[in-house]
Amino acid sequence: MRCALALAIVGMGVAALATDVLPLAEVRPGMRGHGLTVVAGTEIERFEVEVVAVLDEPGERGDFIVVRVSGPAITRSGGVAQGMSGSPIYLDGKLAGALSRAAPWSADRDRPLALVTPIEAMLQVLAEVAPPPGEPRPGDGPRAEEPILPELFLSSPIMASGLSARALAVLERGFDLRRTGHPLSDLLPPWRTGIPGLLDLGVPRVAAAPSGGGGPALDLVPGAPVGVGLAVGDVTIGALGTVTLVRDNAVLAFGHPFLFTGASRYFLTGAHVLDTVAAYDFSYKFGTMGEVRGGVFADRWAAVAGIVGRTPAGIATRLTVRDLSRGAERVLQARLVEEPRLAALLLYVAALEAVDQALDRIGPGTATVRYTLTGRGLPRPLTRENVFLSTEDIALLVPWELALIADVLAYNEFADPGFLSVALEAAVTPGFSAAEVVSLKTERESYAPGDRVRFEVALRRWRGGTEVWGGWLRIPSDLASPYVELRAYGGPRPREKGEEPPTLNSIGDLVRYIEGIPTYDTLTVELFALDPLSEVVRERWLYGVDGAADRIPGVRVYGEVRVVLPLKGK
Repeated sequence: MRCALALAIVGMGVAALATDVLPLAEVRPGMRGHGLTVVAGTEIERFEVEVVAVLDEPGERGDFIVVRVSGPAITRSGGVAQGMSGSPIYLDGKLAGALSRAAPWSADRDRPLALVTPIEAMLQVLAEVAPPPGEPRPGDGPRAEEPILPELFLSSPIMASGLSARALAVLERGFDLRRTGHPLSDLLPPWRTGIPGLLDLGVPRVAAAPSGGGGPALDLVPGAPVGVGLAVGDVTIGALGTVTLVRDNAVLAFGHPFLFTGASRYFLTGAHVLDTVAAYDFSYKFGTMGEVRGGVFADRWAAVAGIVGRTPAGIATRLTVRDLSRGAERVLQARLVEEPRLAALLLYVAALEAVDQALDRIGPGTATVRYTLTGRGLPRPLTRENVFLSTEDIALLVPWELALIADVLAYNEFADPGFLSVALEAAVTPGFSAAEVVSLKTERESYAPGDRVRFEVALRRWRGGTEVWGGWLRIPSDLASPYVELRAYGGPRPREKGEEPPTLNSIGDLVRYIEGIPTYDTLTVELFALDPLSEVVRERWLYGVDGAADRIPGVRVYGEVRVVLPLKGK
């Protein structure tokens, strides 16, 4: 069935295109034609196509042209390869659609079956980014349901350059965001227990690729390789596919979704296919991303579409890491796509790579990290400095809090942060710069409401001496509690059961709250009282009533000591 909207868009497309298109209603079994793709190098090769069947279901989601493909390009590739998605398919000299799906583990590698996405559905995606003159741009609308036959996708392979094997592994599989005791963990949406990797988002594989190489990329013409970039610069991450159609400065490709985000802001790049790897499960094109040509602004079920010359700003990222023991420094710069699901992942992976390159080792150490985030939706730049220590792998901790903050901001309930830039500076030493809280003493053993409490905290440096830090706290005069608890600890603490969550009414409140969270080089002495509701629920609920804190720059303060002080007359 063809809907009126599809017919209208096809009609407009035919008028505006130099290439004639063939509607699905005119496709018949037995028709022959050809497709275009690049198997290696810069030559666009032709392969033969024969229509086996036409799947014309109600609506358009189940509409496909079933074809059998053949020719030297197919044989050399070991069948239909990932990265061939988007290859234009011409029947009777007219563009019928794009090669988009094939069956894995096919025994027939010389004449395999494949599916073609009809051109009608693809032209609707093209109209979203470049509507014909006089026509409105379609709205984003709700995201569609899961695609039909996802297991048959010629999912475009992700090629990444400038990343080590372990950074690639994180990019594929993601990482855990939550750390016990960090207040920001409570602000994550319940479904964001971790950062999903690209494999979790439907990408079939992530392969390491050389930086550059292969000569200049082809112009974006039908059959030429094209890249959809997630990161460009010293780190390059993107998917390779094939151009289906070019209309003026608008480009249509893939014949299926990339990450299926609907409206998108990816980088549109040239690409170079070094070769096609014939594999037992699914062959794939192996290549590199080229220079940025524009942006990809629609990622729909039937295709991705972009505009040459209109480049998304992305997130300008500068990561500077110094190894103080060797005097080595690494500065990594890249532009990352502005996409909520990807921001934290890409920032973490790029920063991990910068640390690994600067340290040239994996092992323990202490890091002082300072970072600043800016965004169109942020009231001002968010700046924070912290200290991290690891007895096993310090590199994993350097970008962790930055990624956590980026994710909290990306999914905040108030406003889109519209990330513009991220700057991180880290100084790393192989030793442990740490101090443990070993004791907490008060002048007296009991107090009354309204009294001031004099305390002394003993800190023992790692492989060093002990120092004492003292101060005063006041017990509220109207406190109705049988006792108070004095606690000395390092870094942030989790919220007690008797404490209300922070009151946040705007993204400005959120920024101030994040900046005010105690850092790991902060020593805090805090006074807690028993919540009156504890008697009702018969649990020990505490809440903070007074506190004092001081930073010991560059020193990871750890440990906790508690002292219970009875209140007279209570």
